[in-house]
Amino acid sequence: MLDFIFNPRSVAIVGASANIEANSANVANVYLESFLSCGFSGLIYPINRKGGQIRDLKVYTNVKDVPGPLDYVVCCIQAHHVPQLIRDCAAKGVKAIQFFTAGFTESETEKGMALQAEIVALAQQGGVRLIGPNCMGVYCPSSGMSFALDFPSQSGKVGYISQSGGNAHFGIRYAVQRGIRFSKAISYGNACDVGESDLLEYLTVDPETDIIAIYIEGVKDGGRFVRALERAVAAKPVIVLKWGRTDAGARAAASHTGALAGASRVWEEVLRQTGVVTADSVEELADLLVTFRYLAVPKGGGWVPWELVAGLR
Repeated sequence: MLDFIFNPRSVAIVGASANIEANSANVANVYLESFLSCGFSGLIYPINRKGGQIRDLKVYTNVKDVPGPLDYVVCCIQAHHVPQLIRDCAAKGVKAIQFFTAGFTESETEKGMALQAEIVALAQQGGVRLIGPNCMGVYCPSSGMSFALDFPSQSGKVGYISQSGGNAHFGIRYAVQRGIRFSKAISYGNACDVGESDLLEYLTVDPETDIIAIYIEGVKDGGRFVRALERAVAAKPVIVLKWGRTDAGARAAASHTGALAGASRVWEEVLRQTGVVTADSVEELADLLVTFRYLAVPKGGGWVPWELVAGLR
């Protein structure tokens, strides 16, 4: 199970800077402020080799210097520093690292692909789970985890899985404007380790999640993902926004995340046969979430008849 990703006892933000005024656009500092704003219930440790202090928090020069257990790390440093960070995290006993850092397979360069293969091998050797690279990470109001300052701190019943960081931001904001609140949301990027099937399987049995929304560009293991979809649909409503359902869109999706998007006709058949509800835009995804959150699910041959879905769109 992935509870340790959504409910860590302690978090380190690697790349946070003590010089807040000079680094107001520092994304690591945005993560730090977002966790504080959302009311993270555990311990927060800024990490920067220059040291210093942010607010009343000491800035440690290395994750290995953090006192006590460290569960979760947010990485916002340059890609070439990542292998050493993973070694340090493994030595510290870190359970998971989330990488905002880009420059891996999504770059479609030999260097980026080799670097991603290296960090996956290091993480497997050290027993560390990886989220990303090239992602926004976790939003979980109940534990106070967030990657944006304006996300609500109130929990809801919707779980949201997004391969894209941008659509994680937009999808949450559109839904929040319509009164939706989230149990958990995650942007998982390149999925070099924790991927779409892991997250879907987790949300399917998560007691805090009644509805699952998915924004997806491609999958690494099609068979496992289809089986996960079938189990999820049998348990609760599942709404899918598949980017790249046209062949041109599929090529664009592949260039964005480095994942295999797949032929559009294959995806159409998979989505039809599994019985998910499909959305064609982030706005429509949010509208469908409102529908399933506030209207009773009708009884029929399945949990929702296709005639109803057609009438909603």
